Amino acid sequence: KEKNADHGSRLIVVLDTQNSLPWVKEVRRVEGIYMAVQGAELSASNLDPESGNAPLLGDFTSEWVEFNCNPNSDIQWSDKERTGTAMYGVSKRWSDYSLHLPTGSDVAKHWKTHFPKATYPLVYLSNWCCGLNLFWLCSVFLRCFRRCKLAWFPPAVLDTGQGIKLVRS
Repeated sequence: KEKNADHGSRLIVVLDTQNSLPWVKEVRRVEGIYMAVQGAELSASNLDPESGNAPLLGDFTSEWVEFNCNPNSDIQWSDKERTGTAMYGVSKRWSDYSLHLPTGSDVAKHWKTHFPKATYPLVYLSNWCCGLNLFWLCSVFLRCFRRCKLAWFPPAVLDTGQGIKLVRS
């Protein structure tokens, strides 16, 4: 049996295409998985074919990668002179995601391997206290609050917490 089968992972899709807006909107209806779509729309009003500054396929992706990889990047996604607009969409449960934490048995195995036998009761006590989950009602309320906040007031830059930022302009 897969050890982490009940723990999901996130999928982030970056679309550098002409028509990514429908995909960004559609991912907001997805339930049961943690998925995000980062896309871009070309702005027809800012395009001047005679100037030679028409955006090419891959321009958005290269700027987005530069923004995510370089902390000193000077890319301004809210700049009005941009030839395209960036947008992202996340699934309904996106804000519920948390990294897989070790189970009580994982902690106990680690403790038995690296610490003296006299300290084992501390492990059992800590596992018992963590298993009580006294604040489950607060966690339910906070999960609902985070979902509503992300759906109604999405930030211009959404930090996934794993080194990737989704942007909206």
